[in-house]
Parts: sequence; C-alpha cells; structure tokens
Amino acid sequence: MTLEQIQITFVGMEPTEAIKKYVLEKIGKYERLWRESTRLEVYFKEFINSKGVKNDFRVDINVVLPKSNVRVEVTGENMYANIDEASDTLARRLKRYTEKNTYWEGVKPWKVLEADANLKSVEVDETEDDYSDYIPTIAVRKKIEDVGPLEEGEAIERMELLGYDQFLFRSKSTGKISMIYKREQGDYGLIEPADSEV
Repeated sequence: MTLEQIQITFVGMEPTEAIKKYVLEKIGKYERLWRESTRLEVYFKEFINSKGVKNDFRVDINVVLPKSNVRVEVTGENMYANIDEASDTLARRLKRYTEKNTYWEGVKPWKVLEADANLKSVEVDETEDDYSDYIPTIAVRKKIEDVGPLEEGEAIERMELLGYDQFLFRSKSTGKISMIYKREQGDYGLIEPADSEV
C-alpha cells in the first residue's frame, strides 16, 4: 500500500488540502509499519453543538492488516494536535503488531487461571425493584468481523491493538465463542460458555 491509496474522509466539515497534507506527512513517517496493510482509512469529524458553536474534532485511523485490524480514535479541540496524538498512538500499536505477529504462532505464553473458590462475598441489596417498564437502549454501532480461531494471548493482543476493553473471539483450544476483557486491576478476565446439555 502507498500514501496515494490512503482514504481520507471528512464528515461534517470542509475538506482542506492542509489537513490532508499534514496527516499524510505524519502517517508517511511510519510507512514501513503499515506497508503490508490492505486498507488504511482516516476519518475527520467536527462536532457542533445545538447553538452552532464548534466544539471538538475527532480523528479515526483504521488500518486493515492481513491478520488483524489496528484502530486509533482521538478527540480534542485542536485538529493538528489530534493528528499528532493519533499518528503516535498508531505507530506504537503497529510496532506492537509487527513484534508480536510471528510470536503467537504455536506459542501460548499466558496461562488462564481458574477463579478462586474463596472469592470475597459481596453484600447485595435485596430490595425489590420493578423493572418491567425498563427497555434497554442498544447502541447503533454494529461490527461484524471474520476472525479465525485465536489463543487467549492472541485475543488480548488483538483487543489491545483495537483499543477495546473487551473482545469476543473463537477459542483455538476449545472451539467455543469466548470473551476476553480488561479488569480494573489491570489484568484480564476470560468468559467461556459452560458445557451444558440442552
């Protein structure tokens, strides 16, 4: 992929050559890291409040690589500062991808620990609430990705590269759909479906 093939899209704002040139210059510095990508997209969006006052700018950079996707999103008041921060974050994530790309083949470096039976009990308020009128709101963001089976470590890396707090994947060892999530303590959790007969 070359610099000319990068797709730059402006949403809610006028496209300017200065911003295009600046983002291509910043991303171009790391061309060796994204050269093998199949698609690189940059989205710019301007947020305007109800009074017509310009508030924030958002920069989204999506890089589609052969075995993964890398995504960066930065929001702030200064478009050029957002581009700087997004390109630096993208470079860090792409470096991590290139370092770990060959490492995960056949290697299972992380061990999934079983939950301890002596977990601290949490007191639950047992007041009865009526939730019959409650209708949950569902976000309008839907993602469908075709991802092959992954080890737990690979799923954590993919989650970190995408900047998510949780990641749904098919486990290579069990063949089941599982979810890895980042815990508040800084470590990771794994949720797997139980083996039950229906």
